[in-house]
Amino acid sequence: MRHQSSRSSCHVLSRLLRGGIVPCLSLALVTACGPDAGDRSSVDSMASSAIDISNGSDASTSSTGSTGGTGSTGGTGSTGVPAGTCGFGGATVARSYTPRLFAAGADPSGDAECRGVLNPERGVFHFRDLRSLGSLSGLRDEGYTLIYGQVLIDDYRTRDIDQALIDQLNASFSAARSAGLKVLPRFYYAAEGSAPDAPLSRVLAHIDQLKPLLEENADVIAVLHPGFVGAWGEWHSSTNNLTSPDSRAQIFDALLEALPADRMILARRPSHKLEAYGGPLTEETAFSGAPLSRVGHLNDCFLASDDDVGTYQLPGEKAYAAADSAFTPVGGETCGRNPPRSQCASALSELSTHHWSFINTDYHPDVIADWRSEGCFETIACRLGYRFAVMGHESPEQVARGESLSLRLRVFNDGYARAYNPRPVYLVLQQGATRRFVEVDADPRRWAPGAESDLCLGAQLPADLAPGTYQLGLWLPDGSARLRDDPRYAIRLSSGATWDSASGVNLLDATVQVVE
Repeated sequence: MRHQSSRSSCHVLSRLLRGGIVPCLSLALVTACGPDAGDRSSVDSMASSAIDISNGSDASTSSTGSTGGTGSTGGTGSTGVPAGTCGFGGATVARSYTPRLFAAGADPSGDAECRGVLNPERGVFHFRDLRSLGSLSGLRDEGYTLIYGQVLIDDYRTRDIDQALIDQLNASFSAARSAGLKVLPRFYYAAEGSAPDAPLSRVLAHIDQLKPLLEENADVIAVLHPGFVGAWGEWHSSTNNLTSPDSRAQIFDALLEALPADRMILARRPSHKLEAYGGPLTEETAFSGAPLSRVGHLNDCFLASDDDVGTYQLPGEKAYAAADSAFTPVGGETCGRNPPRSQCASALSELSTHHWSFINTDYHPDVIADWRSEGCFETIACRLGYRFAVMGHESPEQVARGESLSLRLRVFNDGYARAYNPRPVYLVLQQGATRRFVEVDADPRRWAPGAESDLCLGAQLPADLAPGTYQLGLWLPDGSARLRDDPRYAIRLSSGATWDSASGVNLLDATVQVVE
């Protein structure tokens, strides 16, 4: 990914109300569909007004006296039990939806549920220089939640990182945070193909010196580009033999050590990750925190040649990338026209196969223009990363105080990829202007693209809970304490819920009567 001032169309190799006054319910988390139970701390009450923009999906409602709904495809619930066994003990109310899904052959790219849904750590991104940031205002209004953050450090090639640079970068990360954005940072030394990078010892020292900065700002780092090596930090043309397997492995290890354990880095070629950590990932090894699970994929010459200009050079490398990317972030840019491969049909297919989460709209402008003129750009923008559509939910008509409340939720991921950074899921109970929250046992990273996840969410109601009618909702805030209460960083369901933009809560068309 080149600095804008040095981009060209030539191909180059390899180029994320606090009310405080109303006490929160002490809701204890229970595994409503299984024997285990554990406590979770609840979140302060919040009050806000809801705006209904819940998307025009067809819906149907039914009541039943059975002990559970029928199962659906897509695996087990959040408690690991078969679909449809959420443990209901009495009458329930079930609601089903038929949203317009890309996976079902529909094209909702022009609908409000695509154009009106802005979610974190996914989608299209803009180029920015973190050492000369400029204004970030208006980016979210244009549909961006991500920026690529260039950090050219050629002036530090022979010296340590100093406090002046740290202060400059802290200010840029703070500006991104204030703007409701996340950053894809890349540090590098060479701004053109013939420029030198730095010796391995200097690179490792710089990464260590940047560690406090990266840890402090990890909340707004979606994922870290590998950087440092060769021209534009694209892991080619190194003047210090940094592309050798041993050097690559040391740099990978240092980058992972410099980040909190819940943040990932990218590899410029799939074979770089394979040689360092093995793989590909599976459902069992994904999101474990091991190095293998913390490295995604960067493609800075997407579709520009048969092998994406050197991205895939070894037998089986592309197949490895497709399998591994099912559990990691993938992103990058195009670097030049290569019809028909760079046109819409191929782009849509490969973005899906390789589970892309984000792509640069600044480069290559000719390819982006082609996608717009051919009519696939809006589809790409909507499907990058995750896209969670509610297919249905089932909940009890009433629950006694002190008893277990279960919510069966069916969610279809109509995006190209999974969510890749951890975040909690909270069950929301709303009565009037007061909301109470309890964290439930669910992990959005496990909601696979192209599949329906059948979840069973449960909470133990306290014995002193006031009787009355409560509306149910879901809150998927950012995993960091600093961003948790900022609704711009909460995940919005694309359909099947009413989005409250003031709080980041997805309100479901479901109520429960709490009785004595």
